[in-house]
This record gives sequence, C-alpha cells and structure tokens, in this order.
Amino acid sequence: MQAKAGVTSRALKEILNNKGYIEIPSHGVSMLPLIRTGNICRFEPVHPIELQRGDIILFQADTGILVGHRYLERKWMNDQWMVICKGDSNLHPDAPVPEESIIGKMVSIRKPSGTMITSSPRLKLWGRLVIRLPLISLSVHSFLRVSRKLKGMKNSLWAS
Repeated sequence: MQAKAGVTSRALKEILNNKGYIEIPSHGVSMLPLIRTGNICRFEPVHPIELQRGDIILFQADTGILVGHRYLERKWMNDQWMVICKGDSNLHPDAPVPEESIIGKMVSIRKPSGTMITSSPRLKLWGRLVIRLPLISLSVHSFLRVSRKLKGMKNSLWAS
C-alpha cells in the first residue's frame, strides 16, 4: 500500500505542476457543512511554508486515501517536518503526516449553487471560527450522529 500511496501523490503533484491545478470531487462528511459529497474542489500547488492555519489542503494519508482537511500546524517530529490537519466536523485532528504528503491547497469549491473562492473573507472567517471554537465541530459532529441514527430508524421502520 505504501508504494501505491507514493505513486498517487507523485502523479497528482506532476499534474498540478503541468496543468497548474487539479479538480477532485469530494466524498464524505468530514468537511461539512462547507463541503459536501459531489462538490468539485480545485487545488493548486503550494509550498508547506506558505500555508496558513485554516487553509484546506489535499494530502495523501498513510493509508493511501486522499484527504482534504484544514491545515492546523507544522511540527518537527521523528526527524522530519509533519503536518497536522483536521476535518471541520471531526472532533480530533488527523494523525500527523509527512509534509511531502501535501499535494496542494484548495482554492475553490464548485457547488450546484455556484463557485466559492476559499480566499474570500467569508470562508476565511469560517476557517478561523471552526479552528478556534471546538463547539462548532462538536455541534456538526453531533448533528451527523443524530441524522444517521434517525435515518437508520426510518429504514428499519420501512423494513418491518
């Protein structure tokens, strides 16, 4: 799995360097309410030194999965620079990943309602709030848990 992970990351970085950007459809709930499954996320190349707390970055986790989460910090650990990220609806940060795993920085989100630019004051404010106020992540996380339970109850009622 490690070899595949490195190959995917290198291939995407090469596309980024040649084309200047990549667009990837999102999947999952970790960045709700900002990003929903099916939104098209555009990423551009970035050097880790240029990242600011709250930027959304694309990286490849040790499992080989591509992840788009909010950048929190860069730390020197185990003789290398590591980055710490977190999904907006996750309660805890992700496991640290080597900074070489960073593929790009999100610059826009294309939704059915239109395109949102991540450098807009409104999205910058949301990023600062969701990082500084853990209650926001807890609220979104709790809402998702309740929604899943209710959906499960609804499905079980229809099955009876």
